[in-house]
Amino acid sequence: MKDPSTSEYINIEDFVMMLRQLIDKEFIIPYPLVGNWNEKILKWEMKNGDVFERFKDFIYLQLVNDWTRFVADDAENLLQPVKEFLGNSENFALNIFSLNYDLVLEETLNSAESRVLDNGFSERHDSGTTVRYWAADFDNSINQTKINLYKLHGSIDWEYNRDSEEISIKENIYDDREPLMIFGSSSKMLSFDPFLYILSEFRKKLKEASVFVVIGYSFHDKYINNLLIQQLNLNTQDTDKPKRMLIVNPHWKNKSPTDFADELKIIQDTRSINDILNFRQISPERIKLMPEGAFEFYKKYFSNQAAALKAEVEQVEQGDVPFI
Repeated sequence: MKDPSTSEYINIEDFVMMLRQLIDKEFIIPYPLVGNWNEKILKWEMKNGDVFERFKDFIYLQLVNDWTRFVADDAENLLQPVKEFLGNSENFALNIFSLNYDLVLEETLNSAESRVLDNGFSERHDSGTTVRYWAADFDNSINQTKINLYKLHGSIDWEYNRDSEEISIKENIYDDREPLMIFGSSSKMLSFDPFLYILSEFRKKLKEASVFVVIGYSFHDKYINNLLIQQLNLNTQDTDKPKRMLIVNPHWKNKSPTDFADELKIIQDTRSINDILNFRQISPERIKLMPEGAFEFYKKYFSNQAAALKAEVEQVEQGDVPFI
C-alpha cells in the first residue's frame, strides 16, 4: 500500500500486526506503541466499540474483494509461455513456493478439462458435498500434474473449521469469513500444517536445488531470507559446486549483485521484538540480477523447451564462470 503524501510504501502486514496487538492488549501489552496511552485507547474503544476488530475485518475484506483480484486475460497472457512449455514437456516438474494469497496460478493454469497444478489438497465426498481438504498430496502419480504450488503464507480460499479442526478449500471466497492466512504476523510461522509442512518442503527443495529463481519478492520476510541465505551459502549436494540465485526484478536495472547483498544485509540487520538471530552475509558471486519483468523472463526462459533456463542450471552445476 502506497502513501501518496510521502511516496513511500506502507507494509500493510505490519499495520495488521499492530491492530492485532491492540485487539489482544489484555494478553500482549504493546508498550513500545501505546505506553501511557493505554488508558486513552481503552476509553476510545468504550466510545467506538470494537473499532480495531472492525478495522481488521475491513482490511481482510479489501484483500479478498479488491487487492487480490486480477484480470483473467492479463494472467493468461503472462503465463502463456509457461503453459506452452508444460504442454510440450512430458517429463518435467516445477516447484513453486509463493508468498501470495491470490488464485492467479490456480485459476489460470488449471481448468475443467486439464489440471497441471497441484496445491496439496485432496477431495472427498460427504453427503453429496465435495470437500477439498489438506492432505499434503503432492507428486501423486494418479494426478499427473506438472507443478507443485506451495503457498507459504496461506491463501484467500483456505479456511479452518473449528468443529473438525480441518484445513480445507472454501467453496465461496466472498462469504465474509476470514480466510486462513499468515497475515499481519511478524513471526510468519504457525506450528501446524499446511504451514509447517510447506516450510519444511521449502527448506528441503532449497537444499536439493542448484539454482533458485526468485520473482517478485521484496526480501522483507526475514525468516524466508534466513532460509535462502543459509542454503545459498552451501554448495550443491551432487556436484559440490556453488549454488546461484537468479533474481527477476525490473527495478534492479542499474544495480549490481554487491548492491543487492548490501541491501539484504540492511534488511536482516533491522531488528524487531521477535528477532533473535538473522543471517546477513551473502556472496555477490552467488547472485545474478535479471532486470526484467516476469513476462519477459517467462518468454525468454521457458521458450524452446526452457533451453535458456536449462543452460543456467548446467552452468552452475558445471562450476563455470560466476554470474556477475
